[in-house]
Amino acid sequence: MRLFGTAGIRGTLWEKVTPNLAMDIGKAVGTYIEGETVVVARDGRTSSVMLKNALISGLLSTGTEVLDADLIPTPALAWATRENGDAGVMITASHNPPTDNGIKVFNGDGTEFYVEQEKELEELVFSGNFRKAAWNEIKTVKTLDVIDEYIGAVLDFVNHETELKVLYDGANGAGSVLAPYLLREMGARVISVNAHVDGHFPGRKPEPRYENIAYLGELARELGVDLVVAQDGDADRIAIFDEKGQYVNEDTVIALFAKLYVEEHGGGTVVVSIDTGSRIDHVVENAGGRVVRVPLGQPHDGIKKYGAIFAAEPWKLVHPKFGPWIDSFVTMGLLIKLIDERGKPLSQIIREEIPTYYLTKKNVKCPDEFKKATLERAYKVLEERLMDETKEVLTISGYRFQLKDGSWVLVRPSGTEPKIRVVVEAPSEKRRDELFELAYETVRKAAEEAMRKG
Repeated sequence: MRLFGTAGIRGTLWEKVTPNLAMDIGKAVGTYIEGETVVVARDGRTSSVMLKNALISGLLSTGTEVLDADLIPTPALAWATRENGDAGVMITASHNPPTDNGIKVFNGDGTEFYVEQEKELEELVFSGNFRKAAWNEIKTVKTLDVIDEYIGAVLDFVNHETELKVLYDGANGAGSVLAPYLLREMGARVISVNAHVDGHFPGRKPEPRYENIAYLGELARELGVDLVVAQDGDADRIAIFDEKGQYVNEDTVIALFAKLYVEEHGGGTVVVSIDTGSRIDHVVENAGGRVVRVPLGQPHDGIKKYGAIFAAEPWKLVHPKFGPWIDSFVTMGLLIKLIDERGKPLSQIIREEIPTYYLTKKNVKCPDEFKKATLERAYKVLEERLMDETKEVLTISGYRFQLKDGSWVLVRPSGTEPKIRVVVEAPSEKRRDELFELAYETVRKAAEEAMRKG
């Protein structure tokens, strides 16, 4: 049994994420770091205070000193951990619905726990072999004020003042306690929506997918803003609209920053997740860098392994020069700086600097027990059909066929749902449609056959 998924522990309250589990994670973390100092924080979900207090109890039982930063965004917790602690724990389910909650664990340098560390923590939880502090070794809980210092750190790093008009959507999440003030300190004229914390997420669903935030496009045009930024429930993810109210594809955002960093460094390695597009490869390779793809949820592993100057997966960007964690606040600050320094609206920058590719994604229903057989059947068919066009096949998180014309086909199992995800991208709509029909029908038939044969 696995507790950790692609981004910490996450699941429905009482079914998977319980106060008992939070307490055990606290005991395991305290045991793992041998009772040093842990920074703890939470998002605005209705169950987060309960789980945070259970986690703190577990930490205290091991003789660990606890610094309670309370309600802050996840990037601020990562930063506060690097500045103040030997580990950090965030109570959050990120962009999941309000019924869910979760736990993320960070190292003392602000990186999320690596895959091997998560396995070691799981073993501790399942063994129950926790450190037990004597009565006179139990330490205290101290309050840690983070927000002002973190804002100062981001401002120092971005080092830019602006007059842009920015529309901010906080999803009623933890970012609302920080983002409007950061933007104002940069000099931006800020208009905020859904910027009061509410664990019921009354404004919109917390995941900043286009379908959840499409209304921001019309709002941007009505208000005449230069930029729209939208966050998720714990404010590590960010989605963007330009000054015309057009949604900016998440791969385009990654490509903009990848290009910027490679040009700045005169080369270097950019790490991105398996489900990102060819426009990133195009701009990075033209600027003299290289792209390496890693499984979803492992950008920090990729930074460590490849010495990356930048890492990202859709909506999640890591700026290693600032810190090795996903940070939407640094992203919005640097994006504003980029727009001002180019002296052009965002839509024009994208049009001039980032090539257009056409992407389609769709899921095929497939129970977990049939995923392996479905993938194997689909792979055999696609390997044969795409043999003459294939440049390479990546076998992390399913199969990604990288084709010679820059197109790619990804077939991967969902880590959280009974689905196989099919993603296709190509330089033209016609090519995309042809490849998608092939890939989707292949996976659909493979799933039907796997379920029929049992």
